[in-house]
Amino acid sequence: MSGRSRGRKSSRAKNRGKGRAKARVRPAPDDAPRDPDPSQIPRSQLGRKRRKRGMQGSMDTLENVQLKLENMNAQADRAYLRLSRKFGQLRLQHLERRNHLIQNIPGFWGQAFQNHPQLASFLNSQEKEVLSYLNSLEVEELGLARLGYKIKFYFDRNPYFQNKVLIKEYGCGPSGQVVSRSTPIQWLPGHDLQSLSQGNPENNRSFFGWFSNHSSIESDKIVEIINEELWPNPLQFYLLSEGARVEKGKEKEGRQGPGKQPVETTQPGTCAEVERMVLGPHVSIT
Repeated sequence: MSGRSRGRKSSRAKNRGKGRAKARVRPAPDDAPRDPDPSQIPRSQLGRKRRKRGMQGSMDTLENVQLKLENMNAQADRAYLRLSRKFGQLRLQHLERRNHLIQNIPGFWGQAFQNHPQLASFLNSQEKEVLSYLNSLEVEELGLARLGYKIKFYFDRNPYFQNKVLIKEYGCGPSGQVVSRSTPIQWLPGHDLQSLSQGNPENNRSFFGWFSNHSSIESDKIVEIINEELWPNPLQFYLLSEGARVEKGKEKEGRQGPGKQPVETTQPGTCAEVERMVLGPHVSIT
C-alpha cells in the first residue's frame, strides 16, 4: 500500500475517534437535576443547613469530651480506692490506740453521750444509767465505697440485758433504698426499757427506741450525730463536763474571795489527765 493511502486511512480513523468522543458528550436535558445555585437558595434554608452542620460538629465534639470525662472519672475512682486503702490502715492504727486509752477512763462513752447537746435530748434517766456500762464504741464502714456501716456498742456486764455487744447496721437494699437492722436486745426480767415505755410517745425519741426502730431512716438524726460528730472526736464532748466543773469552781472561788491557791492534781478523770491519756503527753487542747 502506498504512503498516500495509509495517510488517508489514518486521517479517517482520527476523525471517527473525534466523532465518537463528541457523541459521548451530550448536553444534559432540561429536566435533569442540577446543583443548586447558592444565590438562588433562600437564606432561611441556607441557615438551617449551616445550623445542622454546626450541631453535628458540636455533637461529635461533645461525645469526645464526654468520653474523656468518663475516663478521668474512672481514674479518679481507682485513685480514691487506693488512697482509701492506704489511709484506712493508718487511721485504724490510731483508732485502736484511742480505744485502748479510753478503756482506762471509766464511763467515758456514757459521759460523752450525755454531754452531747443533741444526743442528751434522746436519753431518759434509765438510759443514761444503761449507757454508764458502755465501754467501747466502733463505727465500721462496709466496703471501700462506703456502701454502709455498722455501729457497735460494747457493754460491760449490767443488770439490764445479757448482750455484750449491740449492733445497728445500715446498708443498701435490693432496690437501692437504705435499710437498717439491729441486734435483738436480750432484756433481763423487769428491765425491758422498751416494754416499760410502750404507749409513751417519748419512746420514739429514746435511745433504745431508736436502736430498734427501722423506719424513717432518711431522717435518722442519731446515726448522723454518732457518725459525723461523736465518733470522729468523742473527747471534745467528754470534756464538756470537765469544763462545766471548772467554771463552777471559778464562780465559787469568786464568791468566797481570794484564798489559798488550790494544788493542781491529775487524778483519773480530770481534764489534764484525760488529755494525756487520750492524746498523749505532748498534745494538749487549747
